[in-house]
Amino acid sequence: MTIGWEILEVGEQALVYNHGGEARIECGPKRLFLWREKFNRLTRFSADQNQYLVIIYKDGNVDHFQGPYAMFLNPIEHSRVEVNNCESLDANEALVVYKQTEKETNRYVLYGPTLFMPAANEWLHLFVWHGTDPKSKTRMIPGTHRFNKLKIIPDQFYYNVDEVRTSDDALIRIKLMMFYELTDVDLMLNSTTDPMADFINCLSADVVAFASKRTYMSFINQSDALNELNSYPQLLERCKAIGYSVTKVVFRGYFTHDRLQKMHDWAIERRTNLKIEFEKEGQQQDMVDLNLKNEMERMKQEQKMELEELKHQQEMEVTQNAHTLEMEKRIHGDKLQKLKKDWTAELSKKMIENQKTCDHLFQLAGLGVDLTQFLVNEQNTPGSITKVVSGDKSVVLHLHQTSLSDTIDSISGDQVYKR
Repeated sequence: MTIGWEILEVGEQALVYNHGGEARIECGPKRLFLWREKFNRLTRFSADQNQYLVIIYKDGNVDHFQGPYAMFLNPIEHSRVEVNNCESLDANEALVVYKQTEKETNRYVLYGPTLFMPAANEWLHLFVWHGTDPKSKTRMIPGTHRFNKLKIIPDQFYYNVDEVRTSDDALIRIKLMMFYELTDVDLMLNSTTDPMADFINCLSADVVAFASKRTYMSFINQSDALNELNSYPQLLERCKAIGYSVTKVVFRGYFTHDRLQKMHDWAIERRTNLKIEFEKEGQQQDMVDLNLKNEMERMKQEQKMELEELKHQQEMEVTQNAHTLEMEKRIHGDKLQKLKKDWTAELSKKMIENQKTCDHLFQLAGLGVDLTQFLVNEQNTPGSITKVVSGDKSVVLHLHQTSLSDTIDSISGDQVYKR
């Protein structure tokens, strides 16, 4: 109990108890005189637009008020007042919210972007998954990843599968990187509590199954198959069952024991040297083949050029001969044409002369002239001379002349007859 003056500023409140235990609330601005009374200044709580107040009453009830909101903690009614931040969700995030009603508990998924304030009868699902070791990004620790906001965009994680044994008892560590995406939130919530654990177990099982069927060298030669999704059947089946899709698994390499690695490095070096020598020899052979091929192509080209030149010469000769023959043919044709014209003129002349002669003879015949005698007289020289020379007087020669109707029956001795 105090006696004296108390001042309340603007926006302040106080709880005043009298000597009988009764209490009243005083609001400022005010100047109070206390007489045998107890003065308790109340604490003010305020929430902005991104916050909300949680008010817990002494009777157990709880209320949530979204900001902007302000109130004073009344110790008579309130147990405590808390200022909490609203859950802000991006477009690629979601919240799993549980709501308690009088009959049952319901669950729903809230997708962003939004600003969420849970009601008094609502609470958020807390995910507890395997998380990445801060000291090594390829090692996962159980229960270290705790969160409320669920990412629904493609994501990835690194993981090393240790102590993988091949069929010839070689121990290796396989480095992987997995890309995945959440496609069904409800199926994930109903099927698993830790998808990362399922990913790790399935990856390990598939890799162990892959390596156990192969020797160390065959694993190295076929390790690129670990980049294909069909090498992870258990992973694909499990992801489909828990609402995830695997887009890609990347094989990042492997690691083995130092001695085995040295032996493998030596073998790689040896194979590399042999490969280099093989490639060098192959390149030399290819160069020889290329030179021979070029030489053959050059010879074929030269032969082709010579053949084309010969064909050209032959064509030129044929063309020249054809031109010469054509010119000779033209000259000969001109000569024949000229001879034909000359002969034609000569024949025409003779025909005209013969026609004139015939006409003259017809005229003479019409006048009663003996044409035979006329024609004989027209000839200054005999038409023919027959000479028979014989020393034998007994030889008899018979001549028959059809021309001019003259006939010599017989001659004897050495005589010459004219006609």
